[in-house]
Amino acid sequence: MIVRTSVLIAELTVLFFAVTFAVQMFQRRMGSERVRAWMGGRPIVAALKGIAIGFVTPFCTFTAVPMLMGLRKAGVPAAGYVAFIVAAPVLDPVLFGALILIVGFSAAALYAGIAFVAALALALAAEFFGIEKFLKSVGESEDVPVAACDSAPKSDVDLPWTGVRAESPAAARAAVKLLTSMAPLLLLGVAVSIVLETLVPPEVTARLTGASPTFAIPVAALVGTPLYVSTSLFVPIADSLRTAGVGVGAIVALTIAGAGANLPEFVILSKLAKPRLIGIFFTYVFGVAIAGGVVVQAIVA
Repeated sequence: MIVRTSVLIAELTVLFFAVTFAVQMFQRRMGSERVRAWMGGRPIVAALKGIAIGFVTPFCTFTAVPMLMGLRKAGVPAAGYVAFIVAAPVLDPVLFGALILIVGFSAAALYAGIAFVAALALALAAEFFGIEKFLKSVGESEDVPVAACDSAPKSDVDLPWTGVRAESPAAARAAVKLLTSMAPLLLLGVAVSIVLETLVPPEVTARLTGASPTFAIPVAALVGTPLYVSTSLFVPIADSLRTAGVGVGAIVALTIAGAGANLPEFVILSKLAKPRLIGIFFTYVFGVAIAGGVVVQAIVA
């Protein structure tokens, strides 16, 4: 377990740094104005763009954070960045492909549709209710609310692009700074995930969700919530569930809850959002997981 934990931490650290560096370079090259203009428009348009970015950038919870912070710093509407952070982990194309192999195309397609509608609905609600007041400030100073960016003095993001070689050192420093601030949470999230995976192996999950057809779906959602469902973890769990005769609805519920509202994600998001908002978000995803499982079970089974 120690070796696996070390390898996972190393992989996530490298990936987190790479994604943060790429986001910094992209934001410098494009500029806040262009990013904000492209991601702007009506809330539903911004949300659809956020979902599209989340789909084509199959980030896990950890690596989606730099992108989320970059979108907020650029002044992207709430509907856009909320849609992204919800869609990125659950609409992962690799995860979708694994679902097709395990539960079939029909169930996987229903899963994708439910995840899409859930991300869109939550993004529009976030825009309507003004999610910014529930979020902590971000930015290089970490004390200037994103909402004040428009009235703040121009930062280095607004300065002319000077080329990859000249821009790289600053982007690397920003990536290291964010990684350093997130490192304790990253380590905690990975540790929790590995411990839970060890304590709740696929066979135990299969027994829990297969105990009673009536409670299989909510139990699967409950079991999935504390787990970090990467593809490498999802495949053996889902395969064990199918082998044990558990319905596709329970597998879909486990996938939505595990990918969209896991405990390691809670640890990471505590850096960005206030506890009340995190509670609402997790309750929402848990409810979607159960509803999605029930719909898929009713239609496909």
